[in-house]
Amino acid sequence: MKKLLLLKICFILFVTIFSSANANKFMENLEEVRNSKNITTVIFPDTLNEYISKHPSWNSSDKSSLSYIASRCGILNKVISERFKNNAAAQDVYNLSLMDAILFSRVSSDIYKTRCINYDCIKEKKIITQEREKKWASLYEEEVVKNIDIYGKIIHGDLKSDFSTCSIKVKPVFK
Repeated sequence: MKKLLLLKICFILFVTIFSSANANKFMENLEEVRNSKNITTVIFPDTLNEYISKHPSWNSSDKSSLSYIASRCGILNKVISERFKNNAAAQDVYNLSLMDAILFSRVSSDIYKTRCINYDCIKEKKIITQEREKKWASLYEEEVVKNIDIYGKIIHGDLKSDFSTCSIKVKPVFK
């Protein structure tokens, strides 16, 4: 009986010490990552194509997803248009991107406005949308800079995927 109790105590001590050591090592690694100034990789959430595949009713009954998708498309096109704004040789790209940004943003705004029944709801949705716009504008801008630095062009990788999804899948829904 005493051997069993002693064995039990040793086992609990072993597990506690081992778990504590791993937890401390994990926290040290986490702190090191947080403090690192050399993180250059932008962690890009789901592309629009991935989001659409997870929300199959985005273009029919799921108005929340449609508003979200339209908002991201508008933000992406605004970021692209800003890059071409002062480039005389690319005014066609600038104008097209700007027109698409306005279209997508207007659709997103109209969707959340029609889903609200009072002004307070519209104000709340507008705040949520503005926060989303800041987040995505920052992510897309970082991706643009990375693409230019690495590939010498704006539209590449996940940003290219989102741009294609906006142009091919999303834009026709609004026409």
